[in-house]
Amino acid sequence: MANKKTRRALGRGLSSLIPVYDSAIVDEGDILSVDIDSIMPNPFQPRKNFNREEIGSLAESIRSQGLIQPIILRKRAGKYEIISGERRLRAIRHLGEKRIPAIVKEKISDGRMLEMALVENVQREDLNDIELGKSLQKLLVECGLSHKDLSERIGKSRSAITNTIRLLKLPEKIQDLIRDGSISSGHARALLSIKDRQAQLALAKKIVSQGLTVRDIENITQAKEKREKTKRKGAIASQDGRVDPDIKHQEDRLRYLFGTDVRIKTGTGSKGKIEINYYSREDLNRILDIMRK
Repeated sequence: MANKKTRRALGRGLSSLIPVYDSAIVDEGDILSVDIDSIMPNPFQPRKNFNREEIGSLAESIRSQGLIQPIILRKRAGKYEIISGERRLRAIRHLGEKRIPAIVKEKISDGRMLEMALVENVQREDLNDIELGKSLQKLLVECGLSHKDLSERIGKSRSAITNTIRLLKLPEKIQDLIRDGSISSGHARALLSIKDRQAQLALAKKIVSQGLTVRDIENITQAKEKREKTKRKGAIASQDGRVDPDIKHQEDRLRYLFGTDVRIKTGTGSKGKIEINYYSREDLNRILDIMRK
């Protein structure tokens, strides 16, 4: 077996934090010592909330054990953008260090950068379901990945991807409850079966105040569906039972594209209209951004 050569990180301050690197660890370029002030945030970072206690704990671990893995950057406008390792960067800043070891990748597209940031967080389970859903939707819409491609790259089934993205159809207030852990994704998926948004919000409040289980929600929604079934039968009968499969297919495509409820209403002749629902100013801006592309 060949002898492994080792070297210490650049800079006296960092050498106390980063013990010894094996030269075999890096095969895409040297580890550089980069000025922390020259590093900009990742604009595609799917994780929006960083727990201060977790960062502090990581900082103490680095102080004690050293930084085992360098962060990954790309060059951008004379500075650097962080691709991977934002928690490590925040921990190093917490320690008051001015430089950090990094691998700089020369050619990384925005799409690839988004994908790398998402995959890192998914694999470490650092994202809540809303952050994950928004990131998955970006990869599908902005990066043009198929459900199959996405499934292979992040190691999740297609149904899991679809179910996570569907959570973005819920009102923003319910999404906030998912973000802070007040309700689970199981509760949220059960709420999706309720079409009335006010009813969704009212039931979400009961989940928090009364501690309702997912099974409780399923029982409530099933009872509601039975009551509405008669109404739907009447609506279908009024249309003579005819549903245009082409219109249904186009509605499904638009729902998938915009991540919200879309209705195509046909009029006389070849005329009609498309209704795209949005549920907050943020949701409207998201839909408009998709339409502009």
